[in-house]
Amino acid sequence: MGGGSGGHVTPIVAVCAKLHEQAPDAELRVWCDRRFAGRLREMLGGNIRVDAIVSGKLRRYANLTFMQHLKYHLFKTHLRNVIDVFKIITGFIQSFFKLIIWRPDVVFCKGGFVCLPVGLAAHWLRIPLVIHDSDTVPGLTNRFLARYATKIGTGSPVENYPNYPAKRTTHVGIPVRDEIRKFTVSEKASAKTTLGFDATLPLVLVVGGGGGANALNRMAAAIAPEVTSQNAQILLLAGKGKADSIKGGSLPDSTFKVVEFMTDDFIVALAAADIAVTRAGATALAEFATIGLPVIIVPSPHLAGDHQTKNAAVYAKARAGIVIDQREADKRPEMLLEAIRSLLESSELRNTLGHNLEQFTRANALDDMVDMILEVARK
Repeated sequence: MGGGSGGHVTPIVAVCAKLHEQAPDAELRVWCDRRFAGRLREMLGGNIRVDAIVSGKLRRYANLTFMQHLKYHLFKTHLRNVIDVFKIITGFIQSFFKLIIWRPDVVFCKGGFVCLPVGLAAHWLRIPLVIHDSDTVPGLTNRFLARYATKIGTGSPVENYPNYPAKRTTHVGIPVRDEIRKFTVSEKASAKTTLGFDATLPLVLVVGGGGGANALNRMAAAIAPEVTSQNAQILLLAGKGKADSIKGGSLPDSTFKVVEFMTDDFIVALAAADIAVTRAGATALAEFATIGLPVIIVPSPHLAGDHQTKNAAVYAKARAGIVIDQREADKRPEMLLEAIRSLLESSELRNTLGHNLEQFTRANALDDMVDMILEVARK
């Protein structure tokens, strides 16, 4: 189970692949929200059944202006939250009967509000529940389900999760697909060529998460002419339905390429990238850390509990990335340009940031998470 963001979905792909490797006779099914069902089917290659579960969410926004409060709280928060209460109830009933019919040995919840109705239904039916939390600030759904979980895996040290039962909680790290690894110089050059870029020039990868990020899209388009004038290239993952609205002036596709989303080709993008500009999602940062890629982090300031800003602060303190405040960068996009320029001009800075970011990885995170799931299933 997982959904609501790409950070909850991509680890599911890694876990499923490893489960199939370690328990080839096991029957696996993936449930997620409707928004990510199609994408998960693509990422899983049609080999695993994917079902969409009706789910709502509790919308909570941080750091809003007075006018944003009026707009978001009335129309995009309170009203939708009331409607989504009924969606959660529907999702619970749907999950309850689906679990009765299938009766799995274990339910694994990666995160997102879609896990709430399924996790509750599993608890009512006495089906063992395993959950994983990536962020340094525990998510609301996981905090609620933790009391019912048989085992809990965390992406950060256990002390960051004071509300989780200590005896059932283990720091495993964040599961990352086996295909994501350090790439050789020749592999990087080949990946750039595959994507249509010049293999001899540095590539900046800009990615705003599974749904894209309008703020990053605007910044990338604004600074693209300056970045490409310095013999660099940009690959922007804009998000579903957002690519066509982004203009990079008269820049050719070979220097400023905009795509909606990548599934299998995202591994190629990671191999090709020399610098990444990213949100502060824990899963994305774990993937960049695995390959030691220097990152510029632009946390979203409006998410629940301002958890991305808190995530980013951990990396900034360890000098494992350059952190930019989106609210300041919205007014002055050249802040992002200056950060990119500093990395392009200093291989020492790139190496330092990449090395420090690597320290956040746990090499056995995927194996340990899968072992935890199988241990609970076998009991």
